[in-house]
Amino acid sequence: MSAQEPILVPAERNLPLVKDPQTLAKMVIREGKPFKESALACGYTESIAIRGLKALMVYSKPVAEAVRKETEGMISLDRLKPLAVKRLHDEIVNPKSSLGMKAIELAGRFKENDWFVRNAEMSIGVFAQLGEAGTVIDASAGVIPSEE
Repeated sequence: MSAQEPILVPAERNLPLVKDPQTLAKMVIREGKPFKESALACGYTESIAIRGLKALMVYSKPVAEAVRKETEGMISLDRLKPLAVKRLHDEIVNPKSSLGMKAIELAGRFKENDWFVRNAEMSIGVFAQLGEAGTVIDASAGVIPSEE
């Protein structure tokens, strides 16, 4: 006998057997609950719960539409950017993380931060300036000019 509470279908809980695709999609996608448990709680039969979400989406257009709407609601750039910045921050702050330098590089590319020079000509200009400061040595002459 397992220590877990048995999964009761709605009929065993004295609940109406009304199929609810929106609640099923919410439980599976947003809350991360197992499909079988969610399907039974939402009024679907055990045979449908055993077959899986993919099979139910092929069989039922309302479920497919509810899953599509729930998935679209979770994926938006306005919601993803703060999550990405938070994860980058966690990588940067963690001294044991091997991905800290990559996280710094990625965080520096955000337009709000602008930590890095993106202009490729700038680095060439720096090297050209450094080259002009010293004397030019002709390697083919075999003689180093004296400094005056």
